[in-house]
Amino acid sequence: MGSDIGSNGNHQSWEGRYIQPSDEKELHEAISRAFDYRGDVTIQLKTGDQLIGYVFDRHEDVPQPYVKLFLPNRHEPHIVLYQEIAGVVFSGEDTAFGRSWEDWAQKWKKPEPST
Repeated sequence: MGSDIGSNGNHQSWEGRYIQPSDEKELHEAISRAFDYRGDVTIQLKTGDQLIGYVFDRHEDVPQPYVKLFLPNRHEPHIVLYQEIAGVVFSGEDTAFGRSWEDWAQKWKKPEPST
């Protein structure tokens, strides 16, 4: 599985990357990265279908691990079993890439009053 660090030592975005796990360990890592990703992902199913949505929850320590996604135009979360997943595409914009806590805090910092 690829690294988050580029050859120049800077963090790289997962945006646009595709992971086709070859074993259970890689599948768990792919889902973990999808969970941490701040954009939509495309979950490719072994049936050939695909789901595009935002991964907001996962349960790995259960007999049948699963992930929960928010899908467009659906009010209820969608559950996908890990065993149904063939691949993960980081298809949506990585909205948090290149931004830090300091950037966010500066944006929301109230201007000091003028005297």
